[in-house]
Amino acid sequence: MSAPQQQPYQPNGPFGAMQPVHTPVAAPRPPSDARLPRLFAAMMGVFAGLLVLIATFLPQSTYEQLSEGKTVSKFAETGWTRSFDIEPSAEEKEFYDKTHVARYGIPLSATALVLFAGAAVGFASYRRSSTSPAATASRTLLVAGGAGTAIGVWMLGMDISASLSFGQDTGRFVSRYGTGSGFWILLAGGLVALLTVGLAILANRREPAVPQQAPYPAAFVPYAPGVPQQQQPPPSPQAYEPAPPPPTPPAGSALQQQDILRPSPDNPPTPGNM
Repeated sequence: MSAPQQQPYQPNGPFGAMQPVHTPVAAPRPPSDARLPRLFAAMMGVFAGLLVLIATFLPQSTYEQLSEGKTVSKFAETGWTRSFDIEPSAEEKEFYDKTHVARYGIPLSATALVLFAGAAVGFASYRRSSTSPAATASRTLLVAGGAGTAIGVWMLGMDISASLSFGQDTGRFVSRYGTGSGFWILLAGGLVALLTVGLAILANRREPAVPQQAPYPAAFVPYAPGVPQQQQPPPSPQAYEPAPPPPTPPAGSALQQQDILRPSPDNPPTPGNM
């Protein structure tokens, strides 16, 4: 008889021969992009610098003198020079030639250039890490330029506020001090510069760590839901067992008599014993 054939191992039970379960898995929420504050800070830096530069060439303060209801002197001052609406007399012109306006356009233009430089570096380093040298340089320039712009606007505002208190009215002579359109545009630029500083500081935070890739695809579930994961021992190979000997025929049967009459392997058949 031949040895019994081994059957392939087929694990049974709740942990055997499990098929991947395709269940709808919600896509993970993408991490917040920490680079957006840097981009917004660079954009606000450009906007603040443009407002400040434009405002330095527009009238920031005005002066008007009336005599018996008639305007006899009127001029406006910018961040660079003084312009007259009514041509002054020779004596007044000599006096004004010896004096000059407070040239706030110099420090304000310098801070605007710092904002432009910080914005340019910020745009160039947008795809880099927040801890990279380029991102750090951009943040430093934007904070320095924004703070310098806000301080310059505050000092100019204090100067103009002091000049407004010089106005007087004696009945015959009236002196009026006022603010021009350049002052309000400059004030808006200072507020945008403060916003730039806040965004640049906010951009100092680190980007979130990139999550590691899962060992299985998103739609593959190695175990059925609710069933604890358990390690199954490998199947042990079955030991070979020899075939059992044939059964002994009963005594007195024809098979036993045939076996008795059959010559033994030690005594081969000869003409004498056949």
